[in-house]
Amino acid sequence: MSKEVQWNKLILETFISEAMLTKDEEWIMRTRVAGWTVSEQADYMGVSVSTVNRYIKNLKSKYDSVAKYILAIFPESSAWVSAAASSFEFELLLSV
Repeated sequence: MSKEVQWNKLILETFISEAMLTKDEEWIMRTRVAGWTVSEQADYMGVSVSTVNRYIKNLKSKYDSVAKYILAIFPESSAWVSAAASSFEFELLLSV
């Protein structure tokens, strides 16, 4: 089983930039990393939990697409290699 992605500011900012996230996706990503729950996000945005989960599904897809390219930028980051093969770590982050 692969390790959880160690989100730091540089990796987060690179993912946001490379994945070309929408403003809402970026906000959801930043608040998830900060520890917000899906319910908290939905309440704050004034949308349903289903809507936030749809954003999360799109984020997972974008993450899987971008992760393989991030290795070129952060070759020492084995977490990105693991994540490219499986979005397991990302699911841990987003499913809390």
